[in-house]
Amino acid sequence: MRNVRRYFERGYYFFTVCTYRRQPVLTRPDVMAALRNAVRETMKTHPFEIEAWTVMPDHIHCVLIIKDDYVPLRWGKIKALTTKALPEFSSRSKRNAKNSEARETHGYGKLWQHSYWEHEIRNEREYMMYILYCCFNPVKHGYVTNACDWPFSTLKRYLSNGKYPDDWKYITPAWLDDNFSDYKE
Repeated sequence: MRNVRRYFERGYYFFTVCTYRRQPVLTRPDVMAALRNAVRETMKTHPFEIEAWTVMPDHIHCVLIIKDDYVPLRWGKIKALTTKALPEFSSRSKRNAKNSEARETHGYGKLWQHSYWEHEIRNEREYMMYILYCCFNPVKHGYVTNACDWPFSTLKRYLSNGKYPDDWKYITPAWLDDNFSDYKE
């Protein structure tokens, strides 16, 4: 992995972003394509680096490097562009989840929860644990037994280009127990 000490200066964040009413739709091909395009478009105007990214059916976990204070603007744009590309999730659509009156008044679509969870990473320990959390999440939820088998993650690509340690290809519950059983808070 590259030198990560520079994040002590701030700018490294862990995020959890969920779908509205936890709809399990994010791994659908059309939603994945819209999400990828929204991320690319947002990166053009408001750059950020992806350290880890895992898309689950109803939520996303990621670690991003953001060099300015416009974090909410990025997520707003990603959410808006994704929803705009998928008319069935617009605030006016009669399909899928029922939108509350307040959400309709504000024009919120039916794809994303309005808010998201954000944590600014403070040290190397947190950085490694949040990256691992992103990678392990599909195993935790029972979708796969080895994290490398999950297709909606940066894990395989980052392993192949050397960004993640080689032994991360074995991320299973047993691997975590072997490597972190004596890990103290």
